[in-house]
Amino acid sequence: MSKILINSYYWMKENKFSLRFDYLKNLKNVKDMEESWHSVWQAEKINPQNELEFFEIFSSTIEQLLQNNENLKTKSKLIGDFDAFINSRSIVLLMWPNGAFPKILEWHFKIWEKKYKYLTRKDKKWIDYSEVSGTLDSIFQKIEERALKERQSFSFFETFKKHVEKYKRQFVESEDKSEKYYYIDSLFSDSLFSIFYRVFFENIESSPERYDIWEHYFPKEWKITKNNLTSKEKVISRISLHNFLNWAQERIWQAKKDFDRNLDDVVCNLFPEVDPIIWAKILIFVFSPYSENRVKSVIERPWNFGFVGRIRTYYDHSEDNEEESRKKMSEMMSSAEKKEANNTFELAYLLFHDQFSEKNLEKYISNLKELKYDKESKEEDKRLSLLSIFEKMLKQKRGA
Repeated sequence: MSKILINSYYWMKENKFSLRFDYLKNLKNVKDMEESWHSVWQAEKINPQNELEFFEIFSSTIEQLLQNNENLKTKSKLIGDFDAFINSRSIVLLMWPNGAFPKILEWHFKIWEKKYKYLTRKDKKWIDYSEVSGTLDSIFQKIEERALKERQSFSFFETFKKHVEKYKRQFVESEDKSEKYYYIDSLFSDSLFSIFYRVFFENIESSPERYDIWEHYFPKEWKITKNNLTSKEKVISRISLHNFLNWAQERIWQAKKDFDRNLDDVVCNLFPEVDPIIWAKILIFVFSPYSENRVKSVIERPWNFGFVGRIRTYYDHSEDNEEESRKKMSEMMSSAEKKEANNTFELAYLLFHDQFSEKNLEKYISNLKELKYDKESKEEDKRLSLLSIFEKMLKQKRGA
């Protein structure tokens, strides 16, 4: 009786949370569980400390449900409600080291594992797990968008990278052992990673942490360089390339006269060793739609990125006079530009070797020389820039 009176006193004094926590911890009835958690996540402006406590109990509930193959609809309903009201959650809850994001990633792996085990057995339960997996993808996307916009990029990349490293060699084997389904393929190609890159590419340019993300948070081994692409260990770089090419091809194909800031920013930073202006023109040439005369088609359509090069900063600590100092800095800049141009051509040969064979380069150069435009026109500027690029590529290819 005393306990009831004390609890009633706390309830009337609006210190209801300890009672709510106890109630949620002891829930066993499925219907009550679904209704109660719907009510919790529907609420707005919960104190972050209480919100973390709610999620800890919620996480424990989900973990218990994941230990068995029953109540699939309940799992889906609970995770679905969290997804539906995630924008009402504080960024503290989502990105806290022991908060939502690490748990979401762990659940994604466990659901994936169950889905593929049932899929290899041709058990229809894989469809239900696939539905839950899709909901987790949605949560991931919303967390990523908020992390980029609300200055939580460091925590996001730190957590995501650890998850990738932890599970990148995990797989499910078919019953006859003829096939292996790797988690990294599903994570990066089918669901989360394609979502990750799509959201990242669309939002990075406007992120308040853009510089720090590219320079410090985004893993260097995920960036696209010739060494990363040819390394057996740095498999994520190849996945980065695949996602970028799919995204960029669509934007180049649908190019308008406007400057595509997102595409320009991603090209400059995802490919840290190339000359961004030359690389942009190569990508435009490769992915633009064309008719019988390819170079003519490319020149006469809009180019929507590749107008800005890298910003280079040099400081001379020597005691040379001003003229000698300028000469040294000029030589360093020239050397850096030449190295980037060579890196650009080598990457083009590696990725688009058929388009830039010696025979095709000779053909492109010949076609460019035959085209005539007004000297002051944009088309003439494009023609001359492509001609210069292809002549240098051909010269390098011949080893001259």
